[in-house]
Amino acid sequence: YHPDQRAALRKAARAELGLSDDVFLFLFVGSGFWRKGLDAAIGALVASGNAKLHLAVAGRDRDSARYAALAETAGLGARMRLLGARDDVRPLYAAADCLLLPTRYDPFPNTALEALAMGLPAIVGRRSGAAEILQAGRNGWICDPGDVPGLAQLLREAAAASGDNH
Repeated sequence: YHPDQRAALRKAARAELGLSDDVFLFLFVGSGFWRKGLDAAIGALVASGNAKLHLAVAGRDRDSARYAALAETAGLGARMRLLGARDDVRPLYAAADCLLLPTRYDPFPNTALEALAMGLPAIVGRRSGAAEILQAGRNGWICDPGDVPGLAQLLREAAAASGDNH
């Protein structure tokens, strides 16, 4: 995990996901979707009002079909992809613009360290141990996963902070 790997893998990884350059990709990595806040991430993506914000989900959960249905009902269509478990997530970090992990509780998610090591900012839940190492606006943002409108605002801030016109 290193920012140089992100630069080297980015173009091919985004092409594999079928992403155009103008798409801002949030990456959710983890299993146990409810505890990690995938429902809040889906709700915030919808509430953001920005069709250029997308979400890729790597991990598995016995209720994956329910989250796919939630995204479909919300009208996200191709803006959210459930990718299943991956042996190597480095290409996904390379393709992404920001890690999104609005976890309800997690002592310290490795995914936050992996994202930061790849040079990727992160949005994490307030009750995540990773919240202790993030500096809002510098390397990420801290959210309350129960506040979907607030999380949607952070998604917009992350896209704006990237310096791109997403």
